[in-house]
Amino acid sequence: MKRKAIVSGAMLLACAGANAQSSVSLSGFIDLNIEHLVSSGAGGPVTRISSGGLNNSRFNLSGVEDLGGGNKAVFTIEPTFSANNGAQAAQFRQSFVGIKSNWGDVTLGRQFTPSYWIAGYADPSWAADFSLVNNMEFFYASYREDNSIQYKTPTFYGFTGRVMYSTGLGDTTKAGRFISTGFDYRNGPIYFGAVSELQYTRDIFNASQLHSSRDNYFSAAYKFGGFEPTLIYHTYNGYYAYPPYVAFSSQGWDAQIGARWNIDGRNRLFASVVHRHDSNNTKITSATGWLLGYLHGLSKRTDLYATYAHVQNQNVVPVAYPVTFQVNPASGQNPSGFQLGIRHAF
Repeated sequence: MKRKAIVSGAMLLACAGANAQSSVSLSGFIDLNIEHLVSSGAGGPVTRISSGGLNNSRFNLSGVEDLGGGNKAVFTIEPTFSANNGAQAAQFRQSFVGIKSNWGDVTLGRQFTPSYWIAGYADPSWAADFSLVNNMEFFYASYREDNSIQYKTPTFYGFTGRVMYSTGLGDTTKAGRFISTGFDYRNGPIYFGAVSELQYTRDIFNASQLHSSRDNYFSAAYKFGGFEPTLIYHTYNGYYAYPPYVAFSSQGWDAQIGARWNIDGRNRLFASVVHRHDSNNTKITSATGWLLGYLHGLSKRTDLYATYAHVQNQNVVPVAYPVTFQVNPASGQNPSGFQLGIRHAF
């Protein structure tokens, strides 16, 4: 019995030592708003309670373990849900595991693309529900990939590189494969980044055909105290699809000019204007959209916000740009939306 007690005590001490070198944290957001949508595809204006105006309502479960020698094992799991009705999304926002070291970070799973990080930083609303960067510039281009491996370099003189490869469907074809390379640079008030991405997509109406698309992103920002103007330029060329119904081939460019202003730490403004120039104007069209938002911080964790967005399509085409991907406008509509909401971080 004494020997068993000694062994048990040693095991407890070993476990305590291991636990001291690792940690798991739970955080997330609950974000709800009253939303009014015009030209919503439903035959008239829609007023509703919606989840995720500024951030997806979600849990973030993440962990880190010190492996020694400057190496760490990390993981993140992000299930999302609709806070207005409690429904859980079928797919996690992110789900990955990896190793961080002095030589860089390697992660595997479902994770954000390099373009998300450089365009997201220059998006004044940072990929919010009404984000024109999401709804007009990325418009069916990828900013999150399954079955992917990503390498992030150490930061060297302000430069950080990212490389991502996704195996796609994992069959004998290239269907779903995704390749992305990019970098960003940060030095005091200066930020800029560039990414080039190639994706292979199976035709949703003819499974024997495989198409590709190429997207290039450039972004920049500069801080003047609490005021920060931002710029994004994007070119696209190829086939884009969102099963089971939406697919189109096109090429063109778009640009975003925006700014965010932290007035006094509690009150913040952000604005964004996007112009998209489509070379074909058949399935999708050239268009201009603008967004204006305001946040008031009740505390470090709780914000009230108001956001307005409008998209003006230049031509009547089958697929119109939305102000929110939760509700798609009908062909020929020029959607507008207004939100009054509250966001709490935990």
